[in-house]
Amino acid sequence: MKLDLQKAYDTIEWEFLNDMLIEIGFPDRILRLIMQCVTSPSFTFTVNGESFGYVKGKRGLRQGDPLSPLLFTLCLEYLSRLIETIQRHPQYRFHPLCKTIKLSHLCFADELILFSKGDVVCKPSLSCL
Repeated sequence: MKLDLQKAYDTIEWEFLNDMLIEIGFPDRILRLIMQCVTSPSFTFTVNGESFGYVKGKRGLRQGDPLSPLLFTLCLEYLSRLIETIQRHPQYRFHPLCKTIKLSHLCFADELILFSKGDVVCKPSLSCL
């Protein structure tokens, strides 16, 4: 299964990013600087050449910011570690061609490819979730 994470930049929760950077072990001073850069955007709307309103951003990484690709990569690393945890679950089944090397996923830029066996392990119900 291929997942396109193109819009994921816009949906990164700042609290998650902060908690993740703390967990990774970023020094407090660097963490504060990063979060100040990430949480400072504000937007105005231009209608017929005139600016109106002022809206403070609430989440996401800014496209074009030189820091954003690194922060997004760290978020993907976190997701990658979660997937590795899932693959250790007894009901997880590797794709037959990926089983010997235990390949469960590949990440590149803003795309994620998941490899697993496509059989249904249990009947669809809340107990499968």
